Amino acid sequence: MMKPTQEFNCYEYLHDCIAEYGEYNALEHFGRKTSISGFLRDVDCLAAFFQNELGFQRGDVFTVFLPTCAPSFTAFYALNKIGAIANFIHPLTPPQALQETMEIVESKGILIMDMLMKDYSDIIKKMGLPCMICSLADYAAPLRRPFVKLFGAAMGRFPRGIKKRYSFAKACRMYEPQEGVQHNARDVAVHMCGGGTTGKSKIIQLSSKALNELIYQTREVEFVQEPGVDASVTALPMFHAFGMCVAMHLPMCNAVRLIPMARFNAKTFNGLMRKNKIVYLVGIPVMFRKLRKEKNFEGEHLRHLHLMFCGGDDVSEAVLDDFNDCLEKYGARGRLYRGYGLTEVSSGCCVNRIGCCSPDSIGKPLLETHMEIWDENKMRVPNGEVGEIVISGDTVMEGYLTRERIPNDGVYIDKDGRRWVLSGDLGYEDDDGFFYFSGRKKRIIIISGYNVYPKDVEGIVEELPFVREVCAVKSHTPEGKTCLKLCVCLNPDERGVEVCKQEIMKRCEAELPSYSVPRKIEILDLLPRTLMQKIDFVRLMD
Repeated sequence: MMKPTQEFNCYEYLHDCIAEYGEYNALEHFGRKTSISGFLRDVDCLAAFFQNELGFQRGDVFTVFLPTCAPSFTAFYALNKIGAIANFIHPLTPPQALQETMEIVESKGILIMDMLMKDYSDIIKKMGLPCMICSLADYAAPLRRPFVKLFGAAMGRFPRGIKKRYSFAKACRMYEPQEGVQHNARDVAVHMCGGGTTGKSKIIQLSSKALNELIYQTREVEFVQEPGVDASVTALPMFHAFGMCVAMHLPMCNAVRLIPMARFNAKTFNGLMRKNKIVYLVGIPVMFRKLRKEKNFEGEHLRHLHLMFCGGDDVSEAVLDDFNDCLEKYGARGRLYRGYGLTEVSSGCCVNRIGCCSPDSIGKPLLETHMEIWDENKMRVPNGEVGEIVISGDTVMEGYLTRERIPNDGVYIDKDGRRWVLSGDLGYEDDDGFFYFSGRKKRIIIISGYNVYPKDVEGIVEELPFVREVCAVKSHTPEGKTCLKLCVCLNPDERGVEVCKQEIMKRCEAELPSYSVPRKIEILDLLPRTLMQKIDFVRLMD
């Protein structure tokens, strides 16, 4: 049950939220269910290991370099208990970039999966820091454990030459639990690498207070009836706030049994949904599209779905309608709605929900979150006018972490002392308080003196039934003039590519002003994506 966050850190807040539920299964991984008491004992023992074996103190930083897995959950709460900072990094980050980030945050060690050691053992050995190695087998059922362990070892490499090497499994059994740091909600809890509101990758600092407040702001939705039976398949990565906070911390605080998936596979994911009572689902648009496409998606198991969040990228009304029609068909109470957020405000800050939804909008702000639309002079604009989306509230980051350690870097503090994140996104608010996303500031294309918003063009083209995905980007005519180019992925269609192009152009000419009509259309099999699985529009530009 969601309770006021007080001054709890995330570890304390988890304990407070689940106190009334008693014993239940908190995790399921490779056929093994782990009770909440067993999970918390692992957390407590690992925290004691960090304190006694590695000498960690409040404010120390430890890097978690893992895919979505149970050890990443354990490590987060263990570090949080002792006031240390979990530095989450994408496990596909190149070795040199990993070293650079660890040096910037002054990391005192790393937790890594055995299967990743082949590519990273040399750089870890060079840094000379403590290295804790975990395996997908650590939380697997006894009969499956040898096979999973063998797979991880085959994928990786025995880490020779690393002097300070530790086993995650042994670390969770080495020391008895002891007291941690208490009521330190304002301390930084995590470091996360995000795209930054200006487009350049930044290290984002989030406090326990910010993470807990986001959880508390969802309290108006009760979605758990059977603790430990009601479940969620967790495929989003922990190195992103949407995954760490909304896909892991929120369901954990609601006594939902988490089923982590290290690598997303739509067919396997659907299979897990069929075998378990999945009430909670969090994902990005491409994930929901892939789930829906698989033959094993539909079925009576969908009736259990009660709460869903879709974020990380924009999603079309057509995708939402198709998904929700299927949910309605099988009697699900939940619906998939568009929302909005960014890591700088602990992920989600604005959502549509049942009884409070407007088509094409990103919804209304969460409880205690304040959003406005500003012009270039940081002045609020009238409703209906496009400007920059800005957010204020307790979920706002502490700032970007730089080598210079600049306080509140990336946070604007107004004359009243209120802290704001300027999102770098454009949008507007209507008279009913719903917000609408118009696109990234850096994606605005100026053609013939007019602002062209790629999202507006994409939205019109996405309505065509033969269009699977589309991205509008800046291009140039042979004469050097700026124009719009459409990169399109098609669904199978008997009409052929050229006829589809003609239909796209006809639709654009009928619906758009002349300066927004694309001059080029490229047909692609797949659109390129970033590590966060967002469409990489930069690679599509001429």
